[in-house]
Amino acid sequence: VSELGTEKVHQYVGKEPSGLRYDKLSLNEEGIPHNPMVNAGAIVVSSLIKMGCNKAEKFDYVVDYLKKMAGNEYVGFSNTTFQSEKETGDRNYAIGYYLKDKKCFPRGADMMAALDLYFQLCSVDVTCESGSVMAATLANGGICPITGECVLSDEATRNTLSLMHSCGMYDFSGQFAFHVGLPAKSAVSGAILLVVPNVMG
Repeated sequence: VSELGTEKVHQYVGKEPSGLRYDKLSLNEEGIPHNPMVNAGAIVVSSLIKMGCNKAEKFDYVVDYLKKMAGNEYVGFSNTTFQSEKETGDRNYAIGYYLKDKKCFPRGADMMAALDLYFQLCSVDVTCESGSVMAATLANGGICPITGECVLSDEATRNTLSLMHSCGMYDFSGQFAFHVGLPAKSAVSGAILLVVPNVMG
């Protein structure tokens, strides 16, 4: 969103909860993934990052962004997880080909390169401490509370928190919003990134 703008990003990915499992082969009525939180949406978003750059530049760009959000706390990469994701990612390959068949990727995008970047980003490591600083950056309007650097624009922060609130817990998002009422994002690792706006993460 910071790079392309909200309107451009949402030409390719929606902003509504799907009510389905995160790995479903499903598109909304406009023929695009329901939101960036489900696998299909995340894969399409991966194809939008630094278009025209090579895979290494794209990965470095995202990791640098995450490090800024984390106030230079630990952000690493697990090659073991990456290899496992590639070897056991048949469902995601199926989603990739489904998206390609439905013309969901931007013109000129390489579906396999998008999947490779997606697998890499699924393999990024953070600690509880660095994850909490990332959440605190979102809680603080996009400004890292440790460094004071403005990492995310107001628009990007607002949109991210809105999507975390409505879609961040996948098919349990409605229940979580009803009972907890805070923006959150779950991960297959079991971690949950939760934001208390204007207070903490």
